[in-house]
Amino acid sequence: MIELYASVITGFEAVAVEEIAAKFHTSPTKGRGHDALNMIRNEIPRINWKTAVECWEIAHRKCVPGGVDSVKAKMREFVKNGAVESEAEKSFSFRVTCNRAGEKSRHNFSSMDAARTLGGIINRIFGWRPDMENFDMEVLLNIRNDMMLVMTSLNRESLFKRNVSSFGPTTMRSTMCYCMAALARPKPGDVVLDPMCGGGSIPLEAALAFPGCLFIGADIHPKALERCLQNVQYCNANLLQSDSELAFVACDAANLPFSESSIDSIVTDLPFGRKIGSVNDNRILYPRLLVEWERVVKPDGLLVVMTHDRRSWERALALHGGSWRVSSHHIVNTATNVAHLVHVGMLHHEHFAASKWGPFKDVVEMVEMCNLNEKCIQGKPRGRD
Repeated sequence: MIELYASVITGFEAVAVEEIAAKFHTSPTKGRGHDALNMIRNEIPRINWKTAVECWEIAHRKCVPGGVDSVKAKMREFVKNGAVESEAEKSFSFRVTCNRAGEKSRHNFSSMDAARTLGGIINRIFGWRPDMENFDMEVLLNIRNDMMLVMTSLNRESLFKRNVSSFGPTTMRSTMCYCMAALARPKPGDVVLDPMCGGGSIPLEAALAFPGCLFIGADIHPKALERCLQNVQYCNANLLQSDSELAFVACDAANLPFSESSIDSIVTDLPFGRKIGSVNDNRILYPRLLVEWERVVKPDGLLVVMTHDRRSWERALALHGGSWRVSSHHIVNTATNVAHLVHVGMLHHEHFAASKWGPFKDVVEMVEMCNLNEKCIQGKPRGRD
C-alpha cells in the first residue's frame, strides 16, 4: 500500500478530506506524520525513497544521479552495513527543511538540529552535496509533537502565488481562496459574489476551479479594480479554457446593484481592521454588510467570510443576522494572523421570493449596464460570438 500526503492550510483539513474523497473515491484521514521522532536514525531505511524520488523526477523533469535504482541500492547497502560513505556527487545538491509544531517540552532539540541530522545521513548514503540556496532537491521534515513525516518538495515555489501577479495590501493566498470557495459548494448555474474582492483572487481562483458558474468580484476602490484587470490578463490563457464566467464591478459592498435573491452565495475576506480600517469601523460596517447581503442572497444561500475581528462579527451576527445561521466555523492560520472563518447558511425566509430571472440573466444585464457606465471589467469575453 502506498500512502499519499497532501498539505493544506491549517483549518481547512475538512475541505481537503472532502475533495480527496470525491476525486479519488477513497476514505482519507486527517493526520500528520507516522514515524516516531526518537527513532529517526533507525527509521531512515524504512522511508519509501523509491516512490518519493520517482514523483520528484516527474515533477522536476530531472533525474537523480544513477536513477531510482541507484537510490534503492544505496538504501539496501545502508540497511545491511549501517553508515556508509558514498562517493561525493557534486553535480546534485539538496537541502533539508524542518518544520516543528507542538509542545516545546517534547523536543530537546531545534529545527536546525533535526535538519542537520537528517541531512548528514542523506549525504553519507547518497553522496549528494548539501546546499542551502542552490539546491536540486528539497527534503521536508515535518515534526508534530512526537511524530514525524519525511517528504520531498515537488515544486520550487509555493502554490499560494499561482494565478496572481498584482498583489494588494491584503491579497489572499490562492490556496486559501480555493478552500473558501469550496466551502460555498458552487455548482453549475450558480452566481457567486465576492463584494470586497480587492485584487480579485477569490473569484479568479474559483472561476478556474469550479465550472459552469458566474463569479463576480466587486470593490469600491479604483486601484483594486486595476489589480483585478492585471490579474485577469495574467491568467487569460487559463481562463479561456475555463467553463465559468468572470466579471468585476465597481460598487459599494453595503449597497450592491443586484436585485433581491439574485446571488447564490457570497465568499469574501472581510477587513480585519488592521491594514485596512479599524475595529471601530468594523462595528459599523459589519451590520450594514449583513443586512445588504441578506437582501441579495437567495433563500438557502451561503455566506463564507473570513475575519480576524471575531468579536465585531459575532456581535453583528447576533444583532443584525436576520436569517443567517452559522453552519460551521474554522480557525485558520493565515501565516501572519490566526483568522476566524465562518461558514453561514441562510434559512428560508418568506420575505424572499424566487428569482424571476433565468440563470445569470439579471446579473449579466447589470454587468452590461455597468459596462456602459465604464464601471465594470468584464473578466473574460471568450470569443463565443
